[in-house]
Amino acid sequence: MSLLRNIASGLRSLFRKEQVKQELDEELNGFLELAAEEKMKEGMNRADALRAVRLEQGTLEVTKEVVRSSGWESFVETCWQDIRYGLRMLAKNPGFAVVAVLTLALGIGATTAIFSVLDGVVLEPLPYPYPEQLVGVELSPLGVDASLRGFAPEDYFIFREQGRTFQDVGMYVESDTDRDVNVTGFAEPERVHALHVTYGALSVLGIPAMLGRTFSAADDAPGGAPTAILTYGYWQRKYSTNPATVGKTIIVDGIARQIIGVMPRNFRFLDTRDLALILPLQLDRNQTQLMNFDYSGIARLNPGATLEQAGADVARLIPVTFASFPPPPGVTLEGISKIRLSPSLLPLKQEVIGNVSTMLWVLMGGIGMVLLIACANVANLLLLRTEGRQNELAVRAALGASSRRIALQLLHESAVLGVLGSVCGLGLAWVALRLLVAFAPTDLPRVSNIGLNPTAVNFTLGVALLSTLIFGLIPVLKHTRMGSAVAEGSRTLGLSRERH
Repeated sequence: MSLLRNIASGLRSLFRKEQVKQELDEELNGFLELAAEEKMKEGMNRADALRAVRLEQGTLEVTKEVVRSSGWESFVETCWQDIRYGLRMLAKNPGFAVVAVLTLALGIGATTAIFSVLDGVVLEPLPYPYPEQLVGVELSPLGVDASLRGFAPEDYFIFREQGRTFQDVGMYVESDTDRDVNVTGFAEPERVHALHVTYGALSVLGIPAMLGRTFSAADDAPGGAPTAILTYGYWQRKYSTNPATVGKTIIVDGIARQIIGVMPRNFRFLDTRDLALILPLQLDRNQTQLMNFDYSGIARLNPGATLEQAGADVARLIPVTFASFPPPPGVTLEGISKIRLSPSLLPLKQEVIGNVSTMLWVLMGGIGMVLLIACANVANLLLLRTEGRQNELAVRAALGASSRRIALQLLHESAVLGVLGSVCGLGLAWVALRLLVAFAPTDLPRVSNIGLNPTAVNFTLGVALLSTLIFGLIPVLKHTRMGSAVAEGSRTLGLSRERH
């Protein structure tokens, strides 16, 4: 309760200054009157009694200052005064202010922009439940033909049926320029990007449909009824988010397909861009032959299973696939066995981002050095400016300001620069990120995740605080080591500036 009273009292002192000041004057005058009456009872007249009380208690203004400075609101008011003074000083030196703020803005803006890219691409987890359980599954040749790296239908069937470390396995193939599909049957015909998946692929990711449902085993069975799932973006653009879209029929490459579901707005299938349709693969196990590595595989590990255990399980199943499916025409099992396939399992996130994480970490380190250089440049500007103000600071010290009070004022002035530089830096980072997303290279993964999210803003606040401490403490430390410029004279000031 006392804490709440303290907060309420401080807020009242900040926002009702005149009323609090009047009440304090009345209280102190009443105290003086009572003390004077005690003196008058001892035989003093009123004038002598008041003078004696003032000599004992000190001047009224000093007492008022002691009372006002005892609460937390005094520190807040002092900070606000220093900030306003710092803004006035910057307004009097616009050249210094512009150079310092722009220097900080470039350093903080570049750092924020690169961190936003690093966070969106590398640090942010994949948007699926328990993403640490997801792995990309491939087979790599140890023998003659490195082009056979990938995932094949026979692997999908055997790994799904006999695997011991996977909860489920899925397989997909993304349509490229030659495999994009033509959509007719509603509005204008168009060619869109499609993804062909087994029914286990979406269940592996753990993302249900927003409307309708995802594929079942019947949808993915050979000869099953043709179906399709829409992504949210395509549903919004093509069907104006009409819920009645589910159940309608569209023509995809001349085949009538029933729309059975719509995926959520935030759904992304790995790093597939501009995805419109998801279609079932409908693989026929009886027609499957070995070594068709045109597909990609994903799987979800059992709780507690490791990549090493899953790799050993896949290695165990490779001979089983060779024994379960026939080779393609003109190829013998003896020839296939010479390829010596081995499992290649990676965390799904690592498979999505590839080697770009190393490049981004190196770039982040380089931009961090740029920020340090910017802080050093601003610190130099502040040092020169502080040396030019030694007479002013010495006068303040002579009038009673403590070294701590002067240091606090210098820090607040640096904080003003830090805030202005951070605000401008955030603006520069926003513009840079918009341009990056608009003109991003095709090999940069997870572009849709890049932006000024709360994590990036919090990072900027941390960078601003650290930068302010770096360039703000240097002038303070310099000032504490310097003697009084008034005592040393202007010659010392000139020499000190030249040495600096």
